[in-house]
Amino acid sequence: RPKVNSQSGTGLPFITQAMAGQLQHMKLSLKEAMQQAEHGIEERQKTIKSQLKLVHQERALLGAERRQVEDERMSIVQQQTDLDTKLAELGELRLEMAASAPRTGWCCPARTEKLTELDVTSDMTLVSVSAVEVVTVHGAGTKDVNGMYIKAMSDREGLDEVYFRKSDGGKALYYMDGAAYGLPSAWYIADVHRGQGMYFRTHPDEYSVPLGAWEVFDNEDFSNPGSHPAPFLEVGS
Repeated sequence: RPKVNSQSGTGLPFITQAMAGQLQHMKLSLKEAMQQAEHGIEERQKTIKSQLKLVHQERALLGAERRQVEDERMSIVQQQTDLDTKLAELGELRLEMAASAPRTGWCCPARTEKLTELDVTSDMTLVSVSAVEVVTVHGAGTKDVNGMYIKAMSDREGLDEVYFRKSDGGKALYYMDGAAYGLPSAWYIADVHRGQGMYFRTHPDEYSVPLGAWEVFDNEDFSNPGSHPAPFLEVGS
């Protein structure tokens, strides 16, 4: 027979009242824990929404940048196409001019001049290597570069190529496909044949020499930069 609580007069067993107190405490603790969990979930949801918003913004920005890059690429492709077309037209004109030139060679002035039928700028002026024997260099800041260069055949072992050697010294005007050396494919003016370039003019092949638009060659790995200004070339002496 259970004992009666004499103080409360309720007649409830002591163990039942203790359990009720514990249950009430557990209920409050559980409620508090659930509230904290709900608050934590809400905060995480806010963080996730904020991060998703940033992701969408960055994705939109990347999309815009990608479209801009694609537009620029298409513009470059179009410009390259136009340039190729113009170069092809110039090539045809050069061949026509070469065919009508004297056997001693043909040349167009290195500086911009008015011709009877065509304006030719220095950037576009070329001379066929097979059609010329002498090229003269003018206007270089390094004075001993200036002078007459005579066509010669390389005497270096393993090299069977034409270049131009200065008549009063060892300086040379030569072509080099620089891709294998990390250098521009270009015509170079140097102290010796195949030496470190002082001046250069980029060009895709060794069959013609550009007369204008030369530059000082300043390459940290393989150059002996000449002084400004860069020279221009003319055919003959």
